[in-house]
Amino acid sequence: MTPSLPEPASRLVTRREAEPLLGYAPGSLKAVMQQQKNRWPAPVACRVKGRALLYELAALQDISQRGEVRSRRRAGSDPDGLVTCLTCGRRYRSLGPHLARTHQMTAAEYRAEHRLPATTALMADDVRASLSRTRTAAMADDPDLVGRMRTAALPQEELLRRSAKARAGTDNLPTIQAARAAGAHRTLPAAQQARQDALEAKAHASGFTSMQDAINRTRSMTNKAAAERIGVGITTVKRWRRKPTDD
Repeated sequence: MTPSLPEPASRLVTRREAEPLLGYAPGSLKAVMQQQKNRWPAPVACRVKGRALLYELAALQDISQRGEVRSRRRAGSDPDGLVTCLTCGRRYRSLGPHLARTHQMTAAEYRAEHRLPATTALMADDVRASLSRTRTAAMADDPDLVGRMRTAALPQEELLRRSAKARAGTDNLPTIQAARAAGAHRTLPAAQQARQDALEAKAHASGFTSMQDAINRTRSMTNKAAAERIGVGITTVKRWRRKPTDD
């Protein structure tokens, strides 16, 4: 009986060596692993004492979720918090610098080449959130900042013209229209529910069990008086009073 040969040991690699094999940009895998420590395997050895940690490549490949180069997934970052470049397949936290440095193209040219909507995000979600927080904090520290920004901004007509020009190549794509239609269907019910929840909260705060209870108990009042009693607008009271009631 021929003895079975031992299975070859898994290849050991450093994070730097694993990056091109997993589709990560140089230096990005370390940041991802630090942000998601519970998701990634622990190192099994080190090439130099205390340095150059080694990982099993097979274990990294099992966990890594590399996106397809020509993926048409929704805008935003992947589970690793990175955005895939559809030109080369590398993943970055922000595509803008990579596009200019490596592919010599602007964000608008990149979107046009891959037929992406002009509103497609080219930054990871947390990067955009961080920038938003930074801008919000800056405006809070400097109340005059918004005024200076508005003064320096282009006229609204020019912004609208540029926006229309950027979207001209993608607005009529069936996939884009379908995505926008689906988004509208999802957004409308959510907005209606949020409105209903806000009215119910105001009714509860005014001592009623529900908005309908508030309307029923204030029918003897004028629209204005009822609105003040419930804490809503007069138009809201009129609309609710026109609703048919169950006998």
